[in-house]
Amino acid sequence: MDFRQFPEQAAMRARERMLSGALETSTAARGPDGRGPAGPATAAGSPAPATPGVPYPRVREAVLTSWRRCRLHAVDADRLHVPHVEQHIDWDSRFLTAAAPVLDRVEQLLADCTAGVVLADSEARILSRRGGDAAVVRLMDRVHLVPGFSYAEEAVGTNGIGTALAERRLSTVFGAEHFAGPLQRAACAGIPVRNPLTGRQEGVVNLTCLRQDASPLMAAVVRQAAADIEERLLDRYSGKERAALDAFLAAGRRTSGPVLLVTPTLRTANSEAVRLLEPQDLRQAGALAADLLAAPAGSRRQRVDVTLRLASGADVRVRCTLVGPPGQPIGCVVGMTTPEGRETPDTPDRTPGTCTGTPPPPPLPALLPGLAGRSPSWRSASRDVASACRQRLPTRVVGEAGVGKLALVRAAHHWVRPRNRLHVLDLTSHQDATDLLARAEEALRDEDGTVVLQHLEAANRDLMSCLETLLAEARHNPGTGPWVAGLYTVPGQGPAPTGAAPPALDSAVFPCTVAVAPLRYRPEDIRDLVPALLARHGRGGTVSCTPAAMQVLTRCDWPGNVRHLSRVLQQAARGRRQADLQPHDLAPECHSSCRRTLTPWEAAERDAIVRALHDAAGNRDAAARQLGISRATIYRKIRLYGVTVAPARAR
Repeated sequence: MDFRQFPEQAAMRARERMLSGALETSTAARGPDGRGPAGPATAAGSPAPATPGVPYPRVREAVLTSWRRCRLHAVDADRLHVPHVEQHIDWDSRFLTAAAPVLDRVEQLLADCTAGVVLADSEARILSRRGGDAAVVRLMDRVHLVPGFSYAEEAVGTNGIGTALAERRLSTVFGAEHFAGPLQRAACAGIPVRNPLTGRQEGVVNLTCLRQDASPLMAAVVRQAAADIEERLLDRYSGKERAALDAFLAAGRRTSGPVLLVTPTLRTANSEAVRLLEPQDLRQAGALAADLLAAPAGSRRQRVDVTLRLASGADVRVRCTLVGPPGQPIGCVVGMTTPEGRETPDTPDRTPGTCTGTPPPPPLPALLPGLAGRSPSWRSASRDVASACRQRLPTRVVGEAGVGKLALVRAAHHWVRPRNRLHVLDLTSHQDATDLLARAEEALRDEDGTVVLQHLEAANRDLMSCLETLLAEARHNPGTGPWVAGLYTVPGQGPAPTGAAPPALDSAVFPCTVAVAPLRYRPEDIRDLVPALLARHGRGGTVSCTPAAMQVLTRCDWPGNVRHLSRVLQQAARGRRQADLQPHDLAPECHSSCRRTLTPWEAAERDAIVRALHDAAGNRDAAARQLGISRATIYRKIRLYGVTVAPARAR
């Protein structure tokens, strides 16, 4: 695309119509080039003018598709909310190491240019940023396009990084094509970087500049950079890894069923394994292969056939085949077939079939009953916990305070074994370890129950050792005894603790670990959580949330996660039985997005400003007069605390 001929004003008008809810017409109605209705050209040879019935006459289809995804994810079009995910990034990854020399070369190439090069991983998390003049660097800093932040499309809207990963191809985004307003000063071109052997997207390389400095050569630069990184990725694989991957690809060509590869440094699966198997099934198969590789040389067999029980209850035949010399295997290829000889597991939730004897268990639900949320990470955690509960696999559920760890375990227990007892033991409520161990031993005697150990992070090494002994005695055989779930609370947005891992994280008694993402990383869940929480706090009434108030709630970071949201809604619904919550009904903290913890004095000052703005219908001058401060002071305080109160005409 030639940026110099980009119709900026047309894209801005199209974005405004998209945000206002204007109906879209099909691509065919706009003609093959997307610039006007299909039909003969005018006498001058130019295309016929766009008709009033076509809302987006000059916007590319890829951009329109991205805008639709952004609206589904409730991305804020006026403000930028860039998640900080530094603690989840692998700074020593093979991808970043392979890309570093290429980024150095591109940085030298752009020494006299105004563009900067950015590298992100497969989750759109920024890994590195190079080059750019002072104006570009200031823009990048202002929009948090820096290492440690995520530019996923569902978080920040249409951009050259997240959209390239979503489209799985080169993506150019210029000015007004960005969904979020703060990004419209930039132009960018990004392209995914694929692993040459596995075909997976390892990340994306992106070129960013000011929109007035954009050039059609940006696409050519990132294409060459991606090709160079892919070549270096291939070179970093050893001869043994290449041989193992060749065996994996050959096995995948011989069958249409699930195939996995496990080596000391690499694990991968074909698309059928990812599509047909639950995450817990993949972990079990990987553990089988790892055990075969780790077996002593004298007793190691080249091929092992076993039967594996899947999370759905179906039995599959698993063949683990070592790759390489018998004495020095380089990897293990795992293939799966059903006992009847079919290539895919005959699970009741995917492939219906006949069964004999006891009926198969019901398929795992997309979301456990009693839970609310639509984000992929929340639904994945729900399926993993339900699968572990069904198999009675000791599970450690890790997440920040208030994310819903206990709610997940409780929902899984009531879905799998609704008639049995749920034992909850809080490790922080027992001063005497002897009393706690006695209660744990009594709870573990309930063969069909569920035992929840809350606040595992509070267990010292001695207490954890005693608990491990009790849990081992309660599980004489795999799949027997009560289901044990440990809830481990990690710190919030502060820096992660350093040093040795706590005993509860070192414990091998929990073979399964499920991580629950904080609410700030899954804002789409808020639209499902708000009605459920209001129904709980409405005292039998019908308290609902207006679209304007819902927009305020989805913009918040919620450092206290779901518990924090519940407390705010409880306060807003107090004393109401039938009402529609408006933005001014919400707590003042919901109208602020300050990135640091405020002192009590600053919090009181912020609350006073928010209330004054609400009383003045968003008029800042009137709010300043009400507070007895100058106009310049209230504007400075609004910027300092990140206060956002819409004027009356926008409500």
